[in-house]
Amino acid sequence: MPTTIGGEEPRLAPRSLVVRRRPRPSPAKAPAVQTARASQLAKARARRPTTPEEVPEFVREAAAEPKTWRGGSWLLPLGLGMLCALLLALVGSVAMNWSGTLIDTVRYGYPRTTQVDHLVGHELDPHVPTHFTALNLKGQVLIFEVPGGDGAQARLLQGPHLVGTGADLAPVLLTFSGDATHPDLVVTVNGLQVLFHNTGTSYAPMR
Repeated sequence: MPTTIGGEEPRLAPRSLVVRRRPRPSPAKAPAVQTARASQLAKARARRPTTPEEVPEFVREAAAEPKTWRGGSWLLPLGLGMLCALLLALVGSVAMNWSGTLIDTVRYGYPRTTQVDHLVGHELDPHVPTHFTALNLKGQVLIFEVPGGDGAQARLLQGPHLVGTGADLAPVLLTFSGDATHPDLVVTVNGLQVLFHNTGTSYAPMR
C-alpha cells in the first residue's frame, strides 16, 4: 500500500504517456528470409505442380515478367532480308553484264567486227553491192569500203576513238539514210553516232 507524505496520496503517471520502444529486427534475419524463399522455390520446382493453383505466387509473378528484348527481335530478319536483296541485285547486274559481253563476243568476235553489203552508188556494176567492214580495234573504229567488191578500189574511213573501260568491247553498227541512190553512212558505236556524207563517188565525214 503506498505511503503518504503530508497526508497526500502519491500520484502515478498516466499509462497513455508511457512510450515503449519496439525492438528493431536484427539484420541477420534478412538472409534467413531469402534462404527460406529460395528453399520454397526449390521445393516447388522439385514437386512439379500440375495445376496453376499449386505454383507459388512469387513464381507466377517471375514467369509473367515481359522480356525487354522482344520488341527489337523483328529488326534481325529485316536486316537479313535487305542484305540478301542487295546481294541478289549485285549478282544479277554482274550476270547481265557478263552475259551481254558473251553474246557480243559470239556475234561480233574479238576485235568486234561488223560486215554489211549495200548499194551506195559507188559501184561500177549496179548489180554488185559495196561491201563494208567495221572494226573496233582497241577502241579505234575503222570502216573499210570495197565498192562493188573490187579490192583495188578499197577505201578506209576512220571513225571515232573510244575511251574508257570496256571501250574495245563495243560493237559497231552500220546503217544508211537519206537518198536511196546515194545514201549516207551512219556509224553507231557505244551510244555515239557519226555521219559520213555520200559525195557520189566516196564518203566524207560530216563535222
